[in-house]
Amino acid sequence: MTESLVDVALLAYGGPESPEQIVPFLERLMGRTPDPGTIAAVKERYALIGGASPLPGITARQAKALQAKLVQELAFPIRVRHGFLYTEPSVAGCVRALDAHEVVALPMSPFASRLTSGRYKEQIAAAEDPTTGGHGRDVPLLEGWYAGKGFVRTISRRVAEALDGCDVSEWAVLFTAHSVPAETIAEGDPYVDQLQQTISQLVPQIMPGDWRFGFQSKGRGGGEWMEPEADDAVRVLAGEGWKKILVVPVGFVSDNVETLYDLDIVLRGQIETLGIEYRRSHAPNDSPFFIEALADVVTDYLAHRPVERALRPPDGPHAHG
Repeated sequence: MTESLVDVALLAYGGPESPEQIVPFLERLMGRTPDPGTIAAVKERYALIGGASPLPGITARQAKALQAKLVQELAFPIRVRHGFLYTEPSVAGCVRALDAHEVVALPMSPFASRLTSGRYKEQIAAAEDPTTGGHGRDVPLLEGWYAGKGFVRTISRRVAEALDGCDVSEWAVLFTAHSVPAETIAEGDPYVDQLQQTISQLVPQIMPGDWRFGFQSKGRGGGEWMEPEADDAVRVLAGEGWKKILVVPVGFVSDNVETLYDLDIVLRGQIETLGIEYRRSHAPNDSPFFIEALADVVTDYLAHRPVERALRPPDGPHAHG
C-alpha cells in the first residue's frame, strides 16, 4: 500500500540554480540553442541578482510547507512534491513519481494561459500516457484560484508589508504581470480577464492613491505583445504628479529574475530617474498566508470532488495495493 492517500504535484516554471544551468534552461525554454547574444544577456541578468534563480528553492520550500500544512489540517498521509516546466525535476517526472490513491496537480501560475497552464497540461498528459511509460491515470490541474480570498489576502498582506505603515493614499500602485503575445489573448486566452478580476478585488482592500496596470518582461522574439508596458504606465503616473510608486507583481507567486532584475533593477532605474520613490511588494513566496491559501485550494477540491474520483482505487504501473 502506498504511504499516502493523496499526492500533490506542485508545478512551477523552473529556473537555473547555478550559472552552469543557464544555457540548458534556455534550451528547454526556447526549444533550441539560443544565439550567443541571448546567452550573454541572460547570464548578465542572472549575475546581477546573484548568479541564479531563487525560484526553484522557493518552490521546494512551498512544497515542504504545503505538505506540513495539509497533514496538519487533514490528519491523514499526504505528500507534496514539486516539478518544473524547464528545469529538473520535470513536471512529467514529478507526476509519474507520485503513486497515492489520488494525485492532483497544483500550478504555481494562478492566471491561465496556454504558455503556462497549457504547458502544464501537456506535460501532465505525457506523464499519464501509458504508451510512453505513463501511469494511465487522470491527474486534475487545480486551476481557478486566482481570485480566491486566500490569494487576494496574501497579495494585500505583501502590500502592507512593503508600505510598512506609510500612508497608502500617498502612493500610486502599479500592478504588473508577465506579458504574453497579443495573439494568445485574441484567440481566447483568459489570462488578462483573470488578472483584471484579481486586481478588481485587490484595489478596494489596498485603497491606494491611484493605480495602474502594466505588462512586463515581454519576449525577445519580436511580434506584438500586450500593452500597456510597465514603463509606459510609470510615465503616465509621473505625468500625473505621483512621487511614490509601489510596484505589485501580482502575476508572480515566487520572486525570480522577472521581479529581481526586470523590476528591481530596470524598472526601478526608470522610476528613480523620474525622481519618484520606488518600492516593491515581495511575491507570495512561502509566506504562511500563501501556504494557507494553497492548502485551501487542495482541501476545497478534496471536499467537493466527484464521489467516483474519491473512491476509485489506483491502477497502472505505480499502483501499490
